[in-house]
Amino acid sequence: MHEHADSETKQLFFNIVHQFIQKVVIGKTPGHQPASLEVHSRIASILAAMEAVAIMERQFESLNRHDYLGKLRAGEIDTEQKQKKLLDAYAEI
Repeated sequence: MHEHADSETKQLFFNIVHQFIQKVVIGKTPGHQPASLEVHSRIASILAAMEAVAIMERQFESLNRHDYLGKLRAGEIDTEQKQKKLLDAYAEI
């Protein structure tokens, strides 16, 4: 976008990004090493929350798969109708 957008589009994009950033901290480092940079932002919180949700979703799917296979082995869902009912219940959750 940086190279291909017109200045008005770039400015709109930068304004949106600026709204997400709460604070930028530039720290001193010894010698001639590059300064440290920390960005505190809402977007970091959003990304962390999304990662947590993805982990929980994978755990949930794993538990459902385990539960489904257990019921299948036990003969509790031996008909297509019972299987559909169980899968529909999982989908609601």
